[in-house]
Amino acid sequence: MMDSPFLTPSCPDYPHKLNQLHQPPKRLYHQGRPLSELAPLIVGVVGSRKATAYGLAGARRLGAALARNGITVCSGLAMGIDAAVHKGVIDELQRDSEAACPLAVLGHGWNFAHPKENQRLFRQMAKWGTLLTEFPPEQPPARWTFPARNRIIAALSDVVVVVEAGAQSGSLITAGLANDLSREVWAVPSFPGKPNSAGVLKLLGSGANMLLDFDEFVSSLIQVPQPASSRTLPELSDENRELLLLLARHEGDVGPICRELDWSATEIAYRLTELELCGLVKRNIQGQWELLCWDLLGQLT
Repeated sequence: MMDSPFLTPSCPDYPHKLNQLHQPPKRLYHQGRPLSELAPLIVGVVGSRKATAYGLAGARRLGAALARNGITVCSGLAMGIDAAVHKGVIDELQRDSEAACPLAVLGHGWNFAHPKENQRLFRQMAKWGTLLTEFPPEQPPARWTFPARNRIIAALSDVVVVVEAGAQSGSLITAGLANDLSREVWAVPSFPGKPNSAGVLKLLGSGANMLLDFDEFVSSLIQVPQPASSRTLPELSDENRELLLLLARHEGDVGPICRELDWSATEIAYRLTELELCGLVKRNIQGQWELLCWDLLGQLT
């Protein structure tokens, strides 16, 4: 896939979604299957390291369902929910080699097996899926490396699901970053009063979607348009092409775009609606416009 042991932002295989981060990884080390073999729609699944049997079983079933329907599962390869969801994907791949391959993002370099309990899973992931890290081989796991990893999971994912999380869970960091990046955030409700329910209840209270039925959730994902990377840019007027470029430049802020183009509010609303119907932009819950076609911007020039 590549001549060097890592990808840089200038490499064609570097994931374009990472460019939405304030500080994209300068290097991405890679093991396993090429990134080009991953299914374009990516769901991040994160949760408690000290998960309950209920949470582990649910995560494993969710991983299998996503893989079976051609959706890439992205997680961190930690204990608990991370490991369970990847095991579900591998279960499905062992039944059907056409299932979607998993993606794991590590919070350390290759020279370290962390946690040690996941060494076998690590080897399975290198065989069946893709492993990524921004850290050089000699970087050990540290308190600061895991939040750094979480931002990559959030950026790579189109949707993030939290399965069990305590009040201080790192999964809440991932969910918060995903929300900041205008990704959909879903949470699987757990038993009130249990330690692993506090974070999930917090997410649901702040507007996360409630995931009650895995099959319905997966069906809803495969009914929506695939990520822009799997599409070509539709026919657009010169005005709408210019609007897309300005939305990218101004990060969805319509005010300066109106001033720069000297358009009326009615005209810009009309053109934004046209772009929304093409699946190129969407309006988030804050009322701001977000691009859904970052990787297609090169086709505008």
